Amino acid sequence: MGTSSGGNLAYHAGLLAGEVRDQLRRLKIKGLIMHHPFFGGSERTESELKMEHDRVLPLRASDAAWKLVLPIGADRDHEYCNPMVVDRNDAWVAMRAVDCRVLVLGCYGDPMIDRQMGLARIVEEKGVQMATHFGDGCHGLEITDPSKAPAADADPNSGVDPYQRLQLARNPDGSITRLYKCPDAPPSSDPKLPTPVLSKDIPINQSNNTWLRLFLPRHVLDHTSPTNKLPLVVYYHGGGFVLLSASSTIFHHFCSNFAADVPVIIASVEYRLAPEHRLPAAYDDAVETLHWIKTSQDDWLRDYADLSNCFLMGSSAGANIAYNAGLRVAAEGGDTLHPLKIRGLILIQPFFGGIRRTSSELRLVNDLILALSVCDLMWELSLPSGADRDHEYCNPMAAGGDSKCFDQVKALGWRVLVTGSEGDPLVDRQIEMVKMLEEKGVQVVSQFIEGGYHGAQDVEPSKAKPVFELVKPFIFP
Repeated sequence: MGTSSGGNLAYHAGLLAGEVRDQLRRLKIKGLIMHHPFFGGSERTESELKMEHDRVLPLRASDAAWKLVLPIGADRDHEYCNPMVVDRNDAWVAMRAVDCRVLVLGCYGDPMIDRQMGLARIVEEKGVQMATHFGDGCHGLEITDPSKAPAADADPNSGVDPYQRLQLARNPDGSITRLYKCPDAPPSSDPKLPTPVLSKDIPINQSNNTWLRLFLPRHVLDHTSPTNKLPLVVYYHGGGFVLLSASSTIFHHFCSNFAADVPVIIASVEYRLAPEHRLPAAYDDAVETLHWIKTSQDDWLRDYADLSNCFLMGSSAGANIAYNAGLRVAAEGGDTLHPLKIRGLILIQPFFGGIRRTSSELRLVNDLILALSVCDLMWELSLPSGADRDHEYCNPMAAGGDSKCFDQVKALGWRVLVTGSEGDPLVDRQIEMVKMLEEKGVQVVSQFIEGGYHGAQDVEPSKAKPVFELVKPFIFP
């Protein structure tokens, strides 16, 4: 067991003990307890940047500590500092063999929290028994204030407080206050700027405060021929219908990289959030944006976007929006959006639910990213008042789907791409959705990978690359 750098020592000592367990003979390591473990890396995490000037552990102090203790000439991606860069599989195999368990304790006011959560994900992916507890406070708080120490008999996985996890506060009138604002990225529309993708914001409905952010690969400015126009992807961001924005840094970077790599023009939609605006408000905004695009005289859309080759795409709750907005459009018939023509739906780890728990939800009930209680709260805040999780917005499988609507999807020739990962509590629902679509005769392409976690492609650029590689042939068959 160790705290801060002691947590780092406990981790490395535990792995070394696993690799030489035969030499330890009667000494059996049954578990590792890492309290606010001290790790780092060359690439900054969001929590480090957000708390760069933290009063307890400012970033400059962390950097100075690593400079003093790492082997001479090593950088912060050395395995002693960044355990994510080296795969010590033999040690993990040994730990599994002796049923060694790992407990990671942290807090949301610690600049290290993103790294601690990343470490916990790796441990889970390696199949080691994992428990976590993340609460309020700062780095090392329990050392300086004993009253903040967890009770000795506390069960860290006895339940996840979804309000704390989402950084929400419930107000007496039933509304919520968002305690954490995800960093935003501004658009960059000046072609003189050294960026491969330009972006700009355009209002859609000022009374609803909805707008879209357009992403244009710079290279198309040199090609104005109609034959060189790029497909248009209308993108809906994630956040459980409750959090985040089209301007959030994670989605801005995702869309910018996607537009450059595939390449496409992206219209990322800012829609109204729940609970202030419960569903179907987000679906209304999604469809309204499509009708705005079809008549828009914006020069980027007019000169560079192929409106006859459009895809609706979203991640997590955004994929739910893409799905439901797509079904609405299909039900209206293909001509209502002319000259905009939708060719398919791209659903990245779509966010769905239901009253009946799936095996993956139970297996990952206290998932670090999307615990079951967090899912339940998001649905409680976003579904129409009085609706349960078998409402069609949440569980499209409950009623078996609208056959007439899917007949129209087939008639329009739409294709649907669904992606997911085994480390996502929602993976079983995503697989069920693929089966339902296939049974309805819809053309479906799906990919489910081992490991991973919900929203990985949004926060880790290296995890987004395989998504781009999968989507590119779907858009350019």
